[in-house]
Amino acid sequence: MDASAAAPRHPKKPQTKPSTNRTHRPSRRAAPVLWAAGHDFARWYAANVSISFLLALLDARPSGPAWDHAWLSDMLGEHLLRRVAANVGAPLSLRGWSVGSVVGNETFVQARPIVRDPEVEPVEDLLRTPAPCILAAFNAAPGGDRLGETHTPIRLARFRRWIGVRAEAELDADTRRRLRDEVPDFLGRSQTLGNDGELVFQRFLAALHAAGALGSAYAPPEVVRRALRTTEALLGDGPVNLMVSDGRTLGVVHRGGTLLLFQPPTVGSTRRALKIEDEARASPRGSLLWFDPGPPAEAPSPKAERIAEGVFTIESLRPRQIGRAPA
Repeated sequence: MDASAAAPRHPKKPQTKPSTNRTHRPSRRAAPVLWAAGHDFARWYAANVSISFLLALLDARPSGPAWDHAWLSDMLGEHLLRRVAANVGAPLSLRGWSVGSVVGNETFVQARPIVRDPEVEPVEDLLRTPAPCILAAFNAAPGGDRLGETHTPIRLARFRRWIGVRAEAELDADTRRRLRDEVPDFLGRSQTLGNDGELVFQRFLAALHAAGALGSAYAPPEVVRRALRTTEALLGDGPVNLMVSDGRTLGVVHRGGTLLLFQPPTVGSTRRALKIEDEARASPRGSLLWFDPGPPAEAPSPKAERIAEGVFTIESLRPRQIGRAPA
């Protein structure tokens, strides 16, 4: 297994070994079944490219009870592992993932670009650092001829308290050149990944900077939406799916593919269905956004709400309220 973890950009502190107490952990014996199971991908999939799924987990009370490990594992089993399946003549496998979060002014990013052990689960990395907002990208690529290792994996970028990730891979040459010309030097010098996803993220930061919102104070959600709209307008007419967060606000550009919203349970929470009037009065603690690059399933999940395309923000303290940019 190849794994690299980047510590926050601050003086290093003594690190403690993560706890090995894995409560509410599904049996390891079930994992290979999930990885092997699945449906055919839609015919739009091109056999020789890698594809990426995105996740955002918002938590209004990150110091509260832990998220239900079994629920999250089941959700990924259904919407990721079973979707990473064989297309006609092009077997796919989950090659790796990248997870990032923001806690205060610190950013934490961990990358596993290539995972060879099918029993390594992404849930452990997702839940390792409780945070108001966690972003993740999962990379799937053809399984034969080590082709997945020749594709640049989608990884999270970061700058100061911001993290971001884009699902699509490469930009065309003209768009790439135009974005580079519009990124200020101080942002360009901070590049660490050197890929197009980081360039798009930096163009968003440049729009924040132009609005005077990249300083020490948190950017208002409406300013985040305007910066995202400015960035989206430069990326042409194809699919654009971008997630950014400063820990307080999640910003999303969604164009193409399928975006679902879940309300995840915490450990020990009741599984009993709430009455409609009780659910309306409830104050949900968190929400989970899941982006799939393919079309919606023929049988939509009854536990998820499909989110319409557009530019929007969600605040961590109000994880079910979506603020949209004007069309």
